[in-house]
Amino acid sequence: MTHAKTDAIIDNWKTNAGLDLSAEQEQQFKTWFAGAAERFHARREAGKEVIKQLFVAAESNDGAKAEELLSKLREGFRQLSVGREKALDEFDAILKPEQRARIVVYAVKQAKEAGRPVEQLIDSLFLDAGESN
Repeated sequence: MTHAKTDAIIDNWKTNAGLDLSAEQEQQFKTWFAGAAERFHARREAGKEVIKQLFVAAESNDGAKAEELLSKLREGFRQLSVGREKALDEFDAILKPEQRARIVVYAVKQAKEAGRPVEQLIDSLFLDAGESN
């Protein structure tokens, strides 16, 4: 993730969510965000590759290969859930409860205005981050 993208997200949260961070928290948050975005991007790319292979298996009527790839895909979804939980635990360790509450309330408001689930909004932050490298 570029520093500019992270700075823009933090500035947005400071302005629109009333988030107040110490210098140490801001640095920890930037490091956390970069790592989380990198992991999210890697999982996304791995998933794309499995889908490509699954397409080939389906086109060639290779049931055994399709089953293997579907299992990989399912495991990828499990890992995505575990990764989200880990990222949230790390996020929680950086910020105080009132800071996290401000971000969550703001994210819910943004998601509602956009007509999207909060999870999709959060994932899109990491998705945009991974693609901006």
